Amino acid sequence: MSESNQWKASAAQHARVQRFEAWLLGYVQAAKDAGRSLDDDERAIRKGDEDSPFCTALHKEFGDEAEQHLADFFMFPVLHESIPNMRARADSVWGFARDMSDLLTAAVKKWGRDYTGHLALERLRHQLSHPADPTECAAPRWMDAERERIRAQTQEPYRDYRLAELKKALTRSFHPFLEPAPDTLGRLLCEMQSSRAQLDALLDLMERSCDTWVDKQFKPPRQVEDGKCEGRMRTSEFFGLTDYSEELAQAYARFGPLDSAWVQRLFNAEWPRGAQVMDACVRQEEEILKDFKPEALDWVYAHCAKPLAEAISALGRLADHWGVDYERDAERSLSGIRFVVAGARLLAQMPSPPPILGLVKTDSERPAAMALKLICNVRPLNAAESADLVAELRQFTPEVLLQLLRHCRAQADEVLEALGWGSAAPLYRFMRECERADANAYFDVPLLKDHLQRAGKSGELLLAWHKKYKHLKVTVYRIDAVQGVVDKKLAGMLSKLSQEHIRVWGMAPIRDDADLRERFQFFKGAGKQASKMYGSERTANVRDAAAAGLVQLAHNAGFADVTEMEWSLDASASTAQDWTWQQDEYAVELSLVRFQPQLQVSKAGKALKSLPPALKKDPGLAPLLAQLALLKDQGKRYRTALENLMVSGRALAPEQLKELANLPMARHLLTALYLQTPGGELGLLDDSLTQLRLLDAEGRLADAPLPVEQPLTIAHVHSMLATGRLIACQRHAVQSSLVQPFKQAFRECYVLTPAEREAHDLSRRFEGRRVKTSVLGAILSARGWRVDGSEGDCTARKRLAPDLAVELSLPDVYHFLTEEEATVLGEIAFTRQGKRVALEGAPALGFSEAMRDLDLVITAGAADSDEHSAEVQQARVALVSALLPSLGLKNVSMEGHHAIIQGKRASYRLHLGTAVIHVIPAGYLCIVPAGKASQKSVALPFVDDDQRTSEVLSKLLLLSADDKIKDPSILAQIEGRQAEAQA
Repeated sequence: MSESNQWKASAAQHARVQRFEAWLLGYVQAAKDAGRSLDDDERAIRKGDEDSPFCTALHKEFGDEAEQHLADFFMFPVLHESIPNMRARADSVWGFARDMSDLLTAAVKKWGRDYTGHLALERLRHQLSHPADPTECAAPRWMDAERERIRAQTQEPYRDYRLAELKKALTRSFHPFLEPAPDTLGRLLCEMQSSRAQLDALLDLMERSCDTWVDKQFKPPRQVEDGKCEGRMRTSEFFGLTDYSEELAQAYARFGPLDSAWVQRLFNAEWPRGAQVMDACVRQEEEILKDFKPEALDWVYAHCAKPLAEAISALGRLADHWGVDYERDAERSLSGIRFVVAGARLLAQMPSPPPILGLVKTDSERPAAMALKLICNVRPLNAAESADLVAELRQFTPEVLLQLLRHCRAQADEVLEALGWGSAAPLYRFMRECERADANAYFDVPLLKDHLQRAGKSGELLLAWHKKYKHLKVTVYRIDAVQGVVDKKLAGMLSKLSQEHIRVWGMAPIRDDADLRERFQFFKGAGKQASKMYGSERTANVRDAAAAGLVQLAHNAGFADVTEMEWSLDASASTAQDWTWQQDEYAVELSLVRFQPQLQVSKAGKALKSLPPALKKDPGLAPLLAQLALLKDQGKRYRTALENLMVSGRALAPEQLKELANLPMARHLLTALYLQTPGGELGLLDDSLTQLRLLDAEGRLADAPLPVEQPLTIAHVHSMLATGRLIACQRHAVQSSLVQPFKQAFRECYVLTPAEREAHDLSRRFEGRRVKTSVLGAILSARGWRVDGSEGDCTARKRLAPDLAVELSLPDVYHFLTEEEATVLGEIAFTRQGKRVALEGAPALGFSEAMRDLDLVITAGAADSDEHSAEVQQARVALVSALLPSLGLKNVSMEGHHAIIQGKRASYRLHLGTAVIHVIPAGYLCIVPAGKASQKSVALPFVDDDQRTSEVLSKLLLLSADDKIKDPSILAQIEGRQAEAQA
């Protein structure tokens, strides 16, 4: 290569580089000795400190020639003898090289003037003119010193590795130049105090690139990796210089308003690599460019008028730059009906219509799909523009308009009107929305039928066209199912547990009660069947599809929800049966005890522990055993259903209660729960479920019941607290020995904390808590959460309403939940249609229950500690306080989260959250919890398995009568603590 092809310094510049490098090395060492890093100096320059240490020292050393020394050292990196360059790809020196590069770049931006700008333009012009110059790929002198240091200080076997790694300093990515590279120089010229003439020169380089082109035959030096050019382009585009066109506009604005001709030059300069300036003009987001939207739209439309292949190529590339994709309907960039008409014109020229963007299968199809998505969907039209568009589109054939309809969502109404199918516009919008919705989302059949009726013949034609081209296939299949079109493959696909066929079976017309019952049983058992055939992920998907099918089936059959359908089916199948059976000397009686069906078996009047094997085969006993199995199944289902009703706040109508009274298990459960009237009063139902005895503020039931004439809700602890009746319910539950099927009166209640109100839309209540992943997965799955995502973006999500969900981030989950034994909980947010909502805007019951779910996870699966949340401790304090009178423990008092016990041997402090005991004032007392068999010494007012509460009550009873303790290990500890206290 001749000398003219090299970026070469003059003798004076070379001397300045050498002097500057010697000074810089000394400055770095002095800064290090003073405990100051290069990052500190760089930050000081960026903040605008006039007396930043680096610049002060620079001017002190070089005076009026400071800029020349700085610029020469910066612009001639190949002359550096001791300081590595940032593009020297060797790990051992890269950190220092990066810090040095950042410092010098900040200094050049701050202090560079005419000399720096001129030198930057000269270096940039050389790089653009000689894209394959190998000069800066030569081995730098600092490598010799680094190589000797490694040989002297590094032992085998690492020495060879470090030496091999050092050779990476000779490799480059994409192009052969050291920093400052072309893109760095372009950014510098825009950000430093360049003159207008220098900016003019930069724009000229962007446009012309010194008339240098590269193409697929371009061959960079051998040290350059990934430096191939995919197509013919100017070097300014190849090196990414044109990416800074928007920054150039910002720099030009310092000299006054921009003019139209100059902005259009910028459009051409950045095209086709980027389209940032055009985008800024169209979106009117940048103040200096907001007045140039007409020029940008005209520039884009000019591409629409090009020959078909050129138009598709240019528009497809533009759509790619602007991030146009299948999902982002709302982000429409263009405005004006001419673009939609241009889309129809392009479609009319195409030999075969391209697929819509969401159905692209090959890269060759993508440009046309993206181009049509871009120009066929413009910003909202006013009434006059809409009418003009309809008139313009009527010049095209129906086939072209139907193809346009596939690509045009924003102006689909106008396209349908041009076709003469205007009445089908609401139907088409409904179909599009359903196709894009979550597969398990509710499919609104009544709304569909209304749209079909209003659409008339146009709707029939629209559906026929979609079937022909297999467009919106899922929604069209569902519409067929709703209209009773027979699918011959349905039975076979259901046997394979096809998720979409499961969902659709809930939508098909119901023939009779037997058909309804068959589907109900299928949906209920689909998850269990899937667990025998498939893995956990597909089983979960089948279970979700079956749940969606149940919802569709319930509405299809005219019920308000699945629970109402379930109860109705059970009630219609229920027949009065004798719950007793007797033969010879055997007697068997079925009863409900603590919400579980039990058999009492006796022989000759003597109770037996279990049913003799011979009786199990007796056909006369079969109906009673079948009733036992049914009640067990109903007990599980009804308990869950009633708890869900409480959480959702949905009311039970008087007619429903009368129907439920015919179901012994439902009646048994409901009479143990507090129900709330529309006026906020609480009470208990009688066995007929038609009368309600109200509860007063003291926890006493009224003598005279009131007839149930209005809907009742199962009271949630949050509403009890809000109405001031919580203490009354808790007092009544204990005093009347009421046992509830699940926690109601003593349920944990969670409200917003001040920190959560301040955070607005994020709760960090459980952030950082480590839990066992097996427990986390089991509890969340049982309580309706789904864990999705991976690679650090994993989220547990629970739907609270059709458009509302709660989400828990799991930041440490990378592949699947149980990959690690424990994981960390992250932030909690509530989202509506994918967007966060303020915590104060979330339903109070939904918030409380979501937090309770996660608190259960921590309580049961804490990986680091056994601490409980404040809400759990408060609930336990309320429970123990309510139980104390009935237990007759006069020597026990409450003090915050502790029970203070005045025993005869000593005084004790029992923590109600952790069950930890301290002898007052001496210290810790260790009492190992008894086994489960002995934890029932105190009857809890609910049937939940709360082992820690049982442990607390067991220790409370033990210590309140400490004079009766016989365990020598406990006695020895008490005596020892007392001795320590006296000493």
